[in-house]
Amino acid sequence: MNSLKDLKFSDIIDINTLKDIQDKLAKIVIFSAVTTDIHGVPVCNENNFTPFCKLIRSSPKGCKNCISCDSQAGFMAMKDKKPRVYKCHTGLIDCAAPIIVNDIYVGAVLGGQVLLKGQQTRDSIDLNWISKNYELPLEKLKEAAERIEIVESDYLQNCVSFYTFLANYIAEMGLHTLTQEKLLKESEEKIKLEQYAKKMQLKTIQAQINPHFLFNTLNTIASMALIENAPTTEELIYNLSDLLRYSLRNLEEFPKLKDEITNIKRYLFIQALRYSDRISYEINIDESLNEYRIPTMILQPLVENSLVHGLETKKEGGKITINSTSNSKKI
Repeated sequence: MNSLKDLKFSDIIDINTLKDIQDKLAKIVIFSAVTTDIHGVPVCNENNFTPFCKLIRSSPKGCKNCISCDSQAGFMAMKDKKPRVYKCHTGLIDCAAPIIVNDIYVGAVLGGQVLLKGQQTRDSIDLNWISKNYELPLEKLKEAAERIEIVESDYLQNCVSFYTFLANYIAEMGLHTLTQEKLLKESEEKIKLEQYAKKMQLKTIQAQINPHFLFNTLNTIASMALIENAPTTEELIYNLSDLLRYSLRNLEEFPKLKDEITNIKRYLFIQALRYSDRISYEINIDESLNEYRIPTMILQPLVENSLVHGLETKKEGGKITINSTSNSKKI
């Protein structure tokens, strides 16, 4: 179901269930009844229809007009948001109760098929016109018309009450169905979120395992360098290990200046070994500034750019100097 505006009867109630309900009620009451969609098309078999109306619907043109009439009556009842009594295209008195679910009109319950005492008689029906227009035998129409009930207005009120009850019952079932579907959808989304969270948690664990493996490996190499009497190699590996650990684990937005400088020293130590005597560095930071906090990794790109764009391309190399003054509190 894409949206509430696309609601169909099959979305809000099982058609077989509706048919069973309507059939059972038809055995209790004598009112004719048909449940239609917004286009006036019956969604299940009609109940207690008069022989006259069955005959009219046996004609293709008559059936088409009945559907159109039911559609218009249901729509008008929906606009009024209450049941309405009306005269059908053959002149009979019918009733319509709208089925509204979450303010969306999905159909109507209709019926009646009677004449109103004191206002109509069977002679009120133009059987000749109906016979000619719908191509139905006049004698059959006369025979069926004799069986049309002429009722008091109280009968119509009872009809309206019954159709309203059935329409509201269908609407409540529809609302229950939509609520269940919403809860099911929310439950499915919750499960997906939980699965995603577990997946991300697993990735986080994996991300933690990989650095551990890397650091352990670097430490092992450093230990081997020590055993093989290669102190410079040992120091290089430890600096690289600490540099990586700081980059991966430093989650503070504003670490202390001294921690950032320590990390810069590791970086420059590695680069100085890489470029041998072409690159040197000097760091002079006033100790009174050590506890000041700065944005994380703000110095690293500056030093790296100085190296890559300033000194790397020069044959004679150069020197990187980082100074600070305690007065201005700047580096």
